[in-house]
Amino acid sequence: MAEDAGLTGMAFSAVKVAPRPPKPRDAGLTIVADRGIGLNRVADLLDSAGAYVDYAKIAIGAYRLQTEDFLSRKIALYRDNDVRMFFAGDVTEAAFLQGVSRDFYREIKRLGGDAVEVSSAQVAMSLDDKCALIRMAQDEGLQVVAEAGQKGHDDWTRSQGYVFHQMEAYFKAGAWKVLIQGEGVSEGVEARKEDLILNIAANFDIKDLIFQAKDGGTQAWYVSTLGNAANLDVDDDQVIDVELMRRNIRKRGAFGLIGSLGEG
Repeated sequence: MAEDAGLTGMAFSAVKVAPRPPKPRDAGLTIVADRGIGLNRVADLLDSAGAYVDYAKIAIGAYRLQTEDFLSRKIALYRDNDVRMFFAGDVTEAAFLQGVSRDFYREIKRLGGDAVEVSSAQVAMSLDDKCALIRMAQDEGLQVVAEAGQKGHDDWTRSQGYVFHQMEAYFKAGAWKVLIQGEGVSEGVEARKEDLILNIAANFDIKDLIFQAKDGGTQAWYVSTLGNAANLDVDDDQVIDVELMRRNIRKRGAFGLIGSLGEG
């Protein structure tokens, strides 16, 4: 499977699919949101679709309710299937409020996490503070996913110039990727804000971005518009659908086929 970009080792190999580079990939990443799911469900996901999952995002802070033993076994299970990990969610912001962010980052590293999300979804913080957290997490040996956008505020996209300013500051501070929050772009809005996404894609390398996409229509739009280099944050039950889109099998339409050299 390691070099099987065209899935010739899979079932029904007479039917050709668009090639994709094997893991570890630099772009076209599929990031799965893990909201505290059990080990059996993780094992089922990896057994059926592990080759198509690049990162698991340990989300919503559920890990604060779980034991270290459970988390260690989950992390080992992902790692055994070449899935890297980052921690996200409300606990990361609670750590900032309580002044224990550095301790939090050290704990992630000790448990085997690869990265952490720096967000301000629930807690208002200055741009300077957010950039300081990016540098702090980097100092502790973590990659940083910096989130653009704020849950519950569909008007965060109102000033495109300020969104760009934020993103530039995150990258300057050392962020590995910037995650474009779905809420206010494709969630909780009457129409998807496609012009904003296209303007972001025109000003930043899409390989450095992660787009939150939690419904099939939005996932299809990202893949058909930005191609297979688009990094998508999806739910664990959406991995197969998204990979079928990337492989030109599902939800493309007669004029929506994706071309690829297999390089990203």
